[in-house]
Amino acid sequence: MRSVAVRSAALILVVVLIGVPLVVTVATLPAHGEADAPVHAAVADRYVEHGVAETGMPNLVTAVLLDYRGFDTFVEVVVVFAALMAVLALPRGDLDQDGTPETGGDALGASDSPVEVSPIVFYVVRTLAPFIALFAVAMLYRGHASPGGGFQSAAVLAALFVVLTLILGRRRTERLLLRRARPWLEGAAPLAFALVGAAGMLLGGTFLSRPGTVDVHLVQETMGFALEIGIAVGGAVILARLFLTVER
Repeated sequence: MRSVAVRSAALILVVVLIGVPLVVTVATLPAHGEADAPVHAAVADRYVEHGVAETGMPNLVTAVLLDYRGFDTFVEVVVVFAALMAVLALPRGDLDQDGTPETGGDALGASDSPVEVSPIVFYVVRTLAPFIALFAVAMLYRGHASPGGGFQSAAVLAALFVVLTLILGRRRTERLLLRRARPWLEGAAPLAFALVGAAGMLLGGTFLSRPGTVDVHLVQETMGFALEIGIAVGGAVILARLFLTVER
């Protein structure tokens, strides 16, 4: 009984030691929307004035996500990857090792959609699918200079995968998620950040840093584009896998 009381007191002490500084810090922050807050008076102006020169990206939103807030975005993609790993670790019941319901025979070449699909819907989706995929690639390619980028491209590709699964069945669309390469595709975003971060250490001395001169904008854009590709591929595959896991 005494040991329980000691552990409880220790936990309360830890909560107080951590919680009090957090509460004090939050209480001293500027009021929400205050015009004189540092984030409005200094940070935003610096992004606008020096963002292109320091990151090589005309799209300042992408510059903030992948450069100024690079560590934050790194943690975000790691959290998304960890969420998929947690879902895949749940008990699968009567599913086989690939997460597909066990069925007799080879159904890879036939539609196994759970609902009857209108021929018109089938034709329209099959016709538009390549153009939707091309639009997602265009968003990825132009994301450093115009609205778009890896996250948006991943969302479009995942939505396309969901629609195709609904009309074709999971057996046909699941082949798009290459089985042997699937673990690497799922971890594409964290891996891209790790590789670009290592390159930043070689070029700039710190993790995720980039050369800051105008003469090396090509290097900056290449590093940013590598991150965008990792986010797009990893995000799309993770969303598709989550859908397949829930849809089963």
